[in-house]
Parts: sequence; C-alpha cells; structure tokens
Amino acid sequence: MLSDLPFELISHIAECLPTARSLLHLSLTCQRLHEYVEKEGYRVFVQCRFPSQPTPPIWKEAAHALTTLARNWDRKAFLARSLDPPVSMLRLPGSGRGGRTASQRRPIGQTMGFQPVIDSYEEWMGKEWAARREVLAWGGGAELVVRVRVMGKAAEERWEHAKNDERSLTYNQHHHQFKWFAYREPWYADGRDDITSLNLLRPSQRAVGSTSATNEDIVVGRASGSLNSVTISPQRLQNIVKTRYTTEDRSVRAADVSSSSSPLLAACLSDTAVCVYPISNDSPTIDPIAELTVIPAGKHGRTWSTRFLSPDYLAIGLGPSLNPVHIYQTTPDGVTHEPVRKFGAADVNLATIGDDQLDTGGNSSSDSSSVYSIAAVPPSSSAGGNVGDLLLSGWYDGAIRLHDMRSPSSCVQTYKDPIDPFSAIYSLQPLGRERFVAGGARHAIIKVFDFRISGGKAYYYTDVHGCNSKLSSRKPPTPAPRTSGTCCEWHFENRYNRRNWNIFLNPSGPASYRMGSRRTSESPVYSLSAPSATSTALYAGIENNVVQLDIVSMMDQHPDPVFKYGPKRTGNVDSDIKRKWDPQGDVTRLAMYEQVPMGAMRLRVQSEVGDFEGGVPGWDDRWCDGR
Repeated sequence: MLSDLPFELISHIAECLPTARSLLHLSLTCQRLHEYVEKEGYRVFVQCRFPSQPTPPIWKEAAHALTTLARNWDRKAFLARSLDPPVSMLRLPGSGRGGRTASQRRPIGQTMGFQPVIDSYEEWMGKEWAARREVLAWGGGAELVVRVRVMGKAAEERWEHAKNDERSLTYNQHHHQFKWFAYREPWYADGRDDITSLNLLRPSQRAVGSTSATNEDIVVGRASGSLNSVTISPQRLQNIVKTRYTTEDRSVRAADVSSSSSPLLAACLSDTAVCVYPISNDSPTIDPIAELTVIPAGKHGRTWSTRFLSPDYLAIGLGPSLNPVHIYQTTPDGVTHEPVRKFGAADVNLATIGDDQLDTGGNSSSDSSSVYSIAAVPPSSSAGGNVGDLLLSGWYDGAIRLHDMRSPSSCVQTYKDPIDPFSAIYSLQPLGRERFVAGGARHAIIKVFDFRISGGKAYYYTDVHGCNSKLSSRKPPTPAPRTSGTCCEWHFENRYNRRNWNIFLNPSGPASYRMGSRRTSESPVYSLSAPSATSTALYAGIENNVVQLDIVSMMDQHPDPVFKYGPKRTGNVDSDIKRKWDPQGDVTRLAMYEQVPMGAMRLRVQSEVGDFEGGVPGWDDRWCDGR
C-alpha cells in the first residue's frame, strides 16, 4: 500500500508531482499521508518546482503563493499604476521645499522630467507569508523619495483599530500600511544635483548598534559628484548624512553595494574611473581603498554601469569596446587592478533566442559596442554552481547576453526581441531563473523573457487542467510533436514553445489614464527593481514616473496571501472586483504584444478593471484584441 511506504520513498513520489493540487489529493488519501504532506510534502514541492526562489519555511502558503504568481506571469495578468506620493507625506528636516514632490511635477528649470533610479527590498516579519515589510526608494531629480509598506496580520490588526481618517491616509484597500518620506537638502538644484545612483542597505548590512530596525541606510550618488550614506529615521523624523565618500567632485555615473554583511561600495566616477569604498566604517569621510582606471588615457569610451555579482566579483559595463564587460575580483585591499575576465559578443554562431524562431543573428565580432546594464543571475538548487557564476548584460545593439564565468565562451546565450531588435537595453531585473525583465531605450517598453536555462522554470500551471486546444491563444495552435510527451497543443505551447512579450508602460485609452506627456510615451525604461523574486510587485522608472506592476489577476478567487485582507465580498461580482482591485480608479490600461515575426504580431490592450473581455484564450480576462 502507498501509505505503508517509508517517507523517503514518498518524498521521491512528491518530487514528481507536477502541481500543488496533486499534492493535496495525495494528502486526502489517509491520515498518515496527510501528516506527511503538511510537514514535508509542500517543502519538497516548493524546492523542486521553484529551485531558484528562496522562501521562508512557510511551505504550504509558499506553494499557494508561488503557483499563483507563476500562473499570473504565464497568463500576463497584472495591474499597473503610476506612483504619486501623497502631498501629506513627511518631509524630513533639511528637505527644503514643501508642497508637491518632484514625482508630481517637472523638476524646476528643466525641459524634461527626471530619470528615476530605483531600489527596493522586502523582509519577512512573522510566521505568515503575507507578513512582510517592503521598502521602495527612488530618486526624483534632486529629491529622494522613500515608501515603506507593511503587510500581513500585524497591519490588519492596526487597520482594525485605526480611525477612518487614518485608514484613508495610510492604508490601501488591501489594508497594507504605507509611510512616505522625502529628503532633499535646501541647496540641491534639479539637474545639477540629480540623483544618479541609489542603493538601499539590506537589514543584515546595517551598522552594529543601529538605534532602530526601521531606520533605512541609503547610499545616494549625484550628478554633481556627491556620494553620501544617509540614514533615514522615521521615528525621530530626521535624516543624518552619516558618511561622505570622497569623489574629488567627479560625477557619479552608477554605483552598487555588495551583498556581504561587510559590504563594499563601487562607484563609476566621471567617464573613466571606478572607485571602491568600505561601507561599514564610522568615519564621517571615507577615501577609496582602490581606484580603477577602466578607460585608459587617450582611449575613447566611458563606464556605464557597475554590479557586484557576488561578494567576490565586481562587473563593470563600459564601451564602446570589443569586450565591454570586465570582471574584477575583490581582495582584502579592494579589487584586483586588472580584470580576471572580459566578455564580448564574439560568439557570432551562437543561436539567438527571438522566441518562436532561432537564428544566428548578431554583430560581427569586430564591432565595438557598449553595455549599459548588468545583472547577476541567482543560483538554483537544482542546477548547482555558485553565486556570481552567471550574469546578464544589456547592450547598445539591443541584445541581452548571458555570460558564464565557468565557460570559455564569451557568451552562452543571446536574447533579442524580433520586433524591436535594435533598441538599446537600459535596465535588467532577473526574477529567479524562470524569467527576467529588460527595459528598452524607447517607447517605454519592458520586455519579458524566459531564461530557458538549467535550474529555471519547473512549474507549469497548465498541468492543473485537462487538454483543451481551444485555450490556445494562437490561431491555428502550434502542433505538438509526438516526441514532446505532451497531449495537446495548449500544453505543448506552455511547456516548450512559450513566447516572450513586451509591455508599453504608456497607457492606452482616455487621457485620464495617461501618466504624462508625449515624452513619457517615448521614454526609455531607465531602471527596474523587484523587492524579491517571490514578490508580486515590479517597479519601473520612466521619465517623470515610477510605475508599479502588481502581478495579480482580478478574477482570482484565491489570490496571493499578501492580498487576502481587504473589503468583504457582497455578492455583486462587478462591484466586488472594483472595490478589491481599483477603488481609486488609478489602474491604467496598457498595451502589449508577443515577440513573434512582424507579420504575425498582434497588439493586445487591457480593458478597465471589472470588464470581463476574455478575448484572448489562455490570457488574463482583461486582455482583448487591439485591432
């Protein structure tokens, strides 16, 4: 009998179950298996089906949340809104002007809006999946904006005891509690002192003896050459410039902080240099412990980005160059003076993933190019390897290249959008090893790609459902080869022939939905940030706007646990959905398309929240044909 098997063998069976529903059915067979599934089964399922997404040991809720999130990504289900800090937000002493923030106006004396630099993180605060504290910060011109969001049972209990005025000012419809802060010194000027880099220190990196767990330490770099570590203290309503890093008044182009508990700061200064500083130092002024002259004197080019791949490796993107990605190794004295590895685009015969088709396109190895963005790819428990082995780079030629420190090849995979193949890639955000998001240089486009690498996607929501080719969004459906092991076209498409897709962050529809001017619709996506790979939130920075995308479906009867609190259902479906997901009417209607050959491309648009279009089989209910 199955119930008589030792737990070791039952664990092997659980590893092969494709869905959480299968695991639930196993638990209903007898009391012994129910106890096993509750104690061990969900852990085995989460670790096998989501190997690259670190989760706290709340396994049953994690299985619910991660399968829901994966389904919503696959069904392209999200709600987007532009973030406007409230006028009543706290402005810390020394912030200068009152009234509207830079996020609500064009910076003074500027002909264009600010270019947001974003960072975010979240930490678990309790024993439930929803108990999180999320911190989001961005630079809006010369002003620093910080938003703290508290979710879960603790926020719900505070909401129950809050007065109506407090509820309307500091809570949203999901009973998430918000606190907003702005920091700006009175002598900072928009343009000259614009924030060009921003890094939130994680809780494990806070200085020993910090007076409060809710203080935020933020390293802020500016175009004027200022590079400071600032402590934001909401309780005392003050800010402290804790440390000033010596830059010799060279403009800060980009900066990054390593993930170690004793972190390092690497900053691109002016066009040619990268300086490395220690973070955990009580001195009010810190000089660099190492300075790299990345662009030799007399050579054309500049540094564009820097990123710590791990505590041991620092990556620098520069160009134009034949090898525009340089990797340096950290040492007790800083970093090595010469790169331990250089990456270019020399592997011209490498297959390029343009989603449905494979080709050998690419630049000639003799062409110089620039790398604007770099991102470390997280490790995976099923694929092995170490932190920092894999990295993505976003190129001027529109390609996104995957590099492997263990491989002799210059790049091991290339990703390219066949519809918009030559727009430079300004920003990158990996989400585990399942997918990553790239920000394009025009049309306010973000591009969603499947990684398709070892240790990546291992869960497919379509396995929950039976065969039904009518659910395929493709006309005609993609035939499933007999050798694929799938039973119908729909299952084959979702498992083996998934398409990448692009979103226009400038909304379609009436003027009331628009986030800004024509410049906004043509803006690059300057920055991307996700608090974690398991978060439902993704943040994108376009000109004069920060856009929040919540990866949720308005029709989900059992959404991610972070949205389980909120207005009670009345039985009126239309009204309940509106009250739950868009009570303020600020959710925007966006347009998107799948990355297919130009002749097969179809534009899709979102309907308003509460409208059940369902015009695209297998997609979220808000999508309909845009033609």
